[in-house]
Amino acid sequence: MKRPLVARTVWSIGLTLGVALATAVAVHAALDWIPAETANVSQSGEARNVALAVGENQKAAAWWVNVPTGERRGDLILARNSGGGWVTQTVTTTLEARWPSLAYSGTALFLAWFQGQLYTQPATALGGWVWVQEFPGGPQRVTDTLFYGGEWFRPRLRVGSDGWHMVFAAAVTSTRAARGDLYYLHRVPSGAWSATIVVTSDQVAASGSGGVFYPDLALAGDQVHVVWEQLSQSGSAVTYTVFHISATVGLEGPVWATPMPLSPPGENGQRPAVAADGIGRLHVAWTDYITDTEQYVRYRRLDSTGWSSVQTVSEKPLRVNKIRPTVVWPAIAARGDQVCIAWHGFYPDATMEAEEVFLRCSQDGGQTWGGVMNVSRSPDRLSLMPAIAIGSDGTVHVLWEEFQGGANYFYNYDA
Repeated sequence: MKRPLVARTVWSIGLTLGVALATAVAVHAALDWIPAETANVSQSGEARNVALAVGENQKAAAWWVNVPTGERRGDLILARNSGGGWVTQTVTTTLEARWPSLAYSGTALFLAWFQGQLYTQPATALGGWVWVQEFPGGPQRVTDTLFYGGEWFRPRLRVGSDGWHMVFAAAVTSTRAARGDLYYLHRVPSGAWSATIVVTSDQVAASGSGGVFYPDLALAGDQVHVVWEQLSQSGSAVTYTVFHISATVGLEGPVWATPMPLSPPGENGQRPAVAADGIGRLHVAWTDYITDTEQYVRYRRLDSTGWSSVQTVSEKPLRVNKIRPTVVWPAIAARGDQVCIAWHGFYPDATMEAEEVFLRCSQDGGQTWGGVMNVSRSPDRLSLMPAIAIGSDGTVHVLWEEFQGGANYFYNYDA
């Protein structure tokens, strides 16, 4: 597959949903709406694994520095915008800070990340700990155990009225880094962090072997909802399934329900994302991976009647590159009846084989969907791994990585 040699940057865009949906037509059509803001937030050529959160009259983005060598590898960068433009700061200069997660509670901003040991070659896995920081305030390590994993470690932080909640996928030995378990911890307001507990082990089924990857987290009232990608292996047969589990959090801690699969049997469900809409419904998106040239974004909704049937929101089959990432990576946000899903990829009729960031939104809680919109609109660049949030005014915010050029596709990205 011939790839265009252009660079990547993390980009941010804000748009009013009603205008965007009113003018969105075909998948590859140029949009008639004018974004409220389109900005290169990082401008450094070093940004990876972007995170996004929107609070009251402010928004925040975070990423970690990815350069081939040098002392800045793994710096964690935070950018905030309260209406006067983006202002960046370096949160930590300790090497190997990765995979940030952001959350607002009112005007208070919270950040979580994985803080790894110094990376050396050869390395079987990256070991480290989970850290958090409230702004203003200083960083705090919240796990004592040395955990191991890769980009699937992915700590996910959410803040509700009953405190902070976090999940991540990891193993306690480097040899089992790719066979991780699902972990959870919680902190009540003005209290201490709980001990880290195992929600489910590497294998949901009693036979074979497996692993937990790429968890995501949403809060709905006193309920904690977690989704993840579950690897199951029996002999040479390998499958991936999207699972969901919920818990009611009381004074004695969480009481977990039985995990259940969300992706249909026979599909390879990967990279799930979950969002609660604030009015009692849960929304989940994931990728059905068939091949690198045939992938679909699927969706299900949980309401008072139970789980909906599976919908396909990406329409035609999606394609991605064979370098990074090799899987379509959806993101989802919901507020009231407004639900939006963003993903990267390119379609079979694309003029260039370069990923774009697409967006599709529902105005009725996920029952019907508007047209697919091309948000990045950069056909000669690789736009990847979006993050998404919906503000209280209904504005949709999308953040993504965009390659800025060069022969090595693992470096030179902006946010």
